[in-house]
This record gives sequence, C-alpha cells and structure tokens, in this order.
Amino acid sequence: MYVVDKGGRIQRLSQVGEYLTAWRMPEIAAGKPTGLGIAPDGRVFAADTHYSRVMIFDAEGALLQSVGEYGDEGGQFRLPTDVAIDDDGFIYVAEYGGNDRISKFTADWRYLFSFGTRDSGAAALNRPQSMRLAPDGTLWVADAAHHRVVRFSTEGEFLGAFGRLGSGPGELRFPYCVDVLPDGTLAVCEHGNNRVQRFTADGRSLGTWGAAGRELGRLAYPWALLVGAKGRLLVIDSGNNRAQVIAGLADETWQ
Repeated sequence: MYVVDKGGRIQRLSQVGEYLTAWRMPEIAAGKPTGLGIAPDGRVFAADTHYSRVMIFDAEGALLQSVGEYGDEGGQFRLPTDVAIDDDGFIYVAEYGGNDRISKFTADWRYLFSFGTRDSGAAALNRPQSMRLAPDGTLWVADAAHHRVVRFSTEGEFLGAFGRLGSGPGELRFPYCVDVLPDGTLAVCEHGNNRVQRFTADGRSLGTWGAAGRELGRLAYPWALLVGAKGRLLVIDSGNNRAQVIAGLADETWQ
C-alpha cells in the first residue's frame, strides 16, 4: 500500500505495515497532496492539491511526469483531491475549490470531459474528496461537503447517491473516502464522525466501527481507507498519525 503523510512523503508499505521505500514530493511549501491513485502498471499518481497538478512516479519514486496547471478550463485544475485509473488506462481526477468536478482523460492525458459540475443538478458535487472504481465499472465518489456517497458510470452518467448530514445510522459527516469490499458492500470513512460505516450498494447502513479517541479502535479525523487482503480494511487515522487494520468482512466488526 502507498500512504502520503503530512510531511509530503509518500511511503510504500507491505499490507502488514513493513516499510519498503519512501520519497518526498518535489514541493510542499504551499501544501501537501491529499490523494493517491495506483495504475494497473504500478505507476503512482499523486493529486498535488495545492499546486494544481498531478505528479506521476514509478513504484520506486522516480518522477515520470507532471500534468496540469491552475485554471477552470478543461484539463486545468484548482485543488485536485484524488486520481483513479481504470483498466483501459483512462484517468479520472477529482477537484474542489470552485470547480468541484471530476475530469476524464485518455492515457496520454488528452482531456475528454468533466462531470459532477455545479450545474449538474442532483449530480452536482461539493468537494469530491476521493474516488474508487468498483469491479463492475461503477465510479464511487465520496462527496464530502454534501455528506453523501455518489455513484457514476465511467462515462459520467449519474447513477444515484445516498447519505445525509448527521451522526445516526445511514447518516454521514464529511465522508472522505469510500472503497468496495469483496462482497460488494461499501466502507465509508467519515472524517467528521470519527468512524467507518459499512453500507450495502443501495445505501442501507450495516453498522459502524470506531469512535473519537486516541486508544486502539478509536479514531481522530480519519482521512482514508483501503480494502486489503482477505477483506481487511486499512484505515488512515490521520489525527493519530497511524494506520489501523480491521477485519472488514467480520460481522462482529460492525456495531
């Protein structure tokens, strides 16, 4: 797994947390990246948020390419938050800060179109913080400032959404990350509720894990999560400067 931290460092770790290698972003004075995407060929795409660009590295940290500039036109970015790459090589970049959209590119960075823009009605996004591509081709988006999870096709078609502001079952408070478990259910990391919530694909809550705190099993402003081997969930416990691993598919995990 790859983790970017508050020092602007990208670390590559095994799924049991063993350190493998690390490198730093070329510039961090203006801010640090907020999201990473890993291509099928192993390249690492960093959403260099405060520099309005995407930085592409090989698996050992060698810089291969820098793409993007500040702006509102197609192919430009304001504050990119995440990058996703599908099996056909198409690239998706989420951003906020006024654009609040997802843009799709070819493998050689030719701009195709954007979706989820503010004039998109029910599909409009407000700080799309992260994306995950499901095996069936669905693009899941953590629509953080709308306190919901949205699903699109890879052609930008709005397929539905679930969630509303709150702390009860089925409610969300600044969902920052979503991922798909092997059984098709979803895990959602809630930055504002200090928990992870599990949902069916149609938005029915199956329970939560975590609460605010410093002890193991508690969270402080969790930023992201990743489904690992055997359905385990690796949760980036940002405020506690650590990652925690939970048995994501175990029924007793979710309360």
